[in-house]
Amino acid sequence: MKNIQYILPFTLLLAACSQPAEILYPEADFASVKLSSGSAVISEDGGEKTVFIATNREEWDVQCIEDWVDISIEDNKITVYVDENPDKDSRLAVVDVIAGTKPDVAKARLKVLQKGAATADLSADGTANSYIAHTNASFRFDASVKGNGADDGNTFYIGYHGMEITEAAYADLAWESTFDADKTRSTKIISGAPVYSQEEQAVYFSTGEIQGNAVISVHDAEGEILWSWHIWVSDEPVKTSKGNGLEWMDRNLGALNNDPEDIANRGMLYQWGRKDPFLPSPAAYSEVPFHTYDEEGNLLETEEEYYAIQAQIEQARVALNISNNQTGDGSLEWEYVSVAPVALQAPGNIEHSVQNPTTFLGCRTDIPIGEYVFDWYLQQDLVGKNGSLQQSQSDLWGYAQAGTAYKTIFDPCPPGYAVPPRGAFDDIQDGYACTYVDREWERNAYGWTWKGGNGDYFPSTGNLDVSGLIGETSEKMLYWTAETFGSGASGFGKAATLFVAFNEVYYGIYPILDAAEAAAWYSYGAKCFAAPVRCVKE
Repeated sequence: MKNIQYILPFTLLLAACSQPAEILYPEADFASVKLSSGSAVISEDGGEKTVFIATNREEWDVQCIEDWVDISIEDNKITVYVDENPDKDSRLAVVDVIAGTKPDVAKARLKVLQKGAATADLSADGTANSYIAHTNASFRFDASVKGNGADDGNTFYIGYHGMEITEAAYADLAWESTFDADKTRSTKIISGAPVYSQEEQAVYFSTGEIQGNAVISVHDAEGEILWSWHIWVSDEPVKTSKGNGLEWMDRNLGALNNDPEDIANRGMLYQWGRKDPFLPSPAAYSEVPFHTYDEEGNLLETEEEYYAIQAQIEQARVALNISNNQTGDGSLEWEYVSVAPVALQAPGNIEHSVQNPTTFLGCRTDIPIGEYVFDWYLQQDLVGKNGSLQQSQSDLWGYAQAGTAYKTIFDPCPPGYAVPPRGAFDDIQDGYACTYVDREWERNAYGWTWKGGNGDYFPSTGNLDVSGLIGETSEKMLYWTAETFGSGASGFGKAATLFVAFNEVYYGIYPILDAAEAAAWYSYGAKCFAAPVRCVKE
């Protein structure tokens, strides 16, 4: 075999030993187009609005399929013209601004909303985090302030972020859902897209033909959620009744009725102190088998019977407790399980909860505070303890004055209503974790009737536990009040609830009987739980 040698030129050897020169490529010049505003709101009498166009292409045009909108183009702007609205409801048109030529095309969208004569102002009697609407109608609400706009929420949050909503650029539909989670019907709760009016700092929207619940959010120009509102669409007017010195709604917040056995009586579920709702199970009510005991608490079953019944119980619970991920035409997705709170400086992770209304914030188990962590709201201690996380002693849902509903900017109830105050169901004696109120309650078809109070029915809606898992649907009753409870391991990070234990009704928190018990932080009253709210008159 011949011995072949390759001799490289000196210049090539030198280049191989040195760093190659950086080759700079010009950035791709893709088409782009931006609008000075993404929406235009025009009165029912008609009018015009001008929007400026910024694009890097000489060729651009507009498209709109609605014949009630006229459009003129001049230099770098378009003007929309609208005559008087002949309908009582508002109407919505979409104008697409398209720049460039195929395949290099960019598009921006302008929403043109014309008010109708019958457009109702949901915030006319005051602002709130939820509003009651009805089907097939048009509405607006003030989007300039957070919640009720009162300086009575958590002082850390208000001190850092204020109560006004600034820099809002557009509105969006976060989610919509019916109680059976039917995908087709859920898309008919909100009709079309909500529109934000920068001039009025208000949101306009229309409802469809289906009753249910939805959340509408406002965003800044970068897409970050600044605030969001629960829209409760129900055609049956809400009524009230009196009990224990308070005037109560006749159904749960977000429910369509209070009829036993109808899943539309469940309403929404709330983590204590948060304004945004979560969805209950969409499964129909049904009985869950149970074990039998004698008067002394001894099991009246053989071992074989016990395990057979236990298997039936678990099977029934799987069918009843279904995680509801329905969003309809909304842009967000639900995050229920294993989402831990974000550890932030004061005001803690409240801002994170506002920016993520569909994210369930579970209790932190990796960093115990004292004995256990009960709260979704954490903040770093800026004074001492090396910046360790601290549970909240906040008043996110009010100062819980006895007999008086005290509303905050985080209260989830509509105008004129608030989360029930301290002692709403009974007084808790000093030194006790709860009080027994079973004598005032009567078991009734997947729920209990408050025969010693307002006589209304409270369904067993189910709840989300501290990890975001749905459970106890058809079995247990758990209702929030604004009353916070205790300190240290016995209750720090907890709030008083109406709850059922061992088939008896109590008000307070489920007490920790053994502080060394590993599962003690699961007990009722942990603010990580999501449970229903029965609002009362302010």
